[in-house]
Formats: sequence, C-alpha cells, structure tokens
Amino acid sequence: MNADSEVKVHQGRNVRFFRNARNMKQEDFADRIGVKQPAVTRIERQSVIEAPMLLKCAEVLGISVDMLKEFEPEKMFDSFTYNIDKVENSNGWMFSQKDSTNTNHNYPLEKLMELNNKNAELYERLLQAEKEKNELLEKLMDAKMATEQKLI
Repeated sequence: MNADSEVKVHQGRNVRFFRNARNMKQEDFADRIGVKQPAVTRIERQSVIEAPMLLKCAEVLGISVDMLKEFEPEKMFDSFTYNIDKVENSNGWMFSQKDSTNTNHNYPLEKLMELNNKNAELYERLLQAEKEKNELLEKLMDAKMATEQKLI
C-alpha cells in the first residue's frame, strides 16, 4: 500500500470523539482551550490540527497528542462488528455460537482512557525528572565556570 492510498486519521473527528466520550459540550471545551464555540466546530472539521492547538485539546481531554493523531474509531467499531455473532455473558467473556471457544473481547473506552491517563502521568514524571536533571547540570556548569574564572 502506498502513502497516497493509506487512510489518514482525521484529528478533528478524534477531538469530537473524545470530547463526547467525556460528556463535554462544545461551549465547555471552548472555554477550556481558550477559544469561542465556533472555533471548536472548525477544529472538529479539520483533518489535521496545528500542533499547539492539538496539544491544548489533548491536555483538556486528558489524553496524549498521539491519541488524537493515531486513534481510529472505525477500527474499534470494525472489531465490534467482527464479533457481532458472539454472545456476551455477565463476566465479560464472550463465546462464539459456532465453535463455543472462550475469548475475551472486552473493549471498554474507560479502560482505554485510564491507560492513556497513566501513560500521560508517566510522561509528566519523566519530563519533571529531565527538568530536574537539566537544572542540576546547569548548576554544576555554573560552579565549574566560577571555579575556572577564579583560577584565571
């Protein structure tokens, strides 16, 4: 498959998908990202959103920018369609009426959001550790420069 025939992820639809998953109205979302409601409508129609706005949207939605860039709801729904002939019992396990083999096909959006939030928290901790490391290195460099100045 060449690059032209590949299906690209529509970032605006992903913003709308996750905003709706959070039960957030466009007006509330607009206030949180610092724009007016009509701008949210425009954002949700864009297939590619500029990086700074995409970052704001991701932060407000509590997800990573990569989720907005890479998530394909159609694939998730295709998975549900694939399992349409299966019956789900009360514990979340599904079995096929054809071969009666047990397979776990539980795809809750809440679990996806929870995992993404954990990923974001880990990223934030890593970022904070990097900032602390850089501050320490700057202090060490300043101390070294001061020592060298004294020697000169």
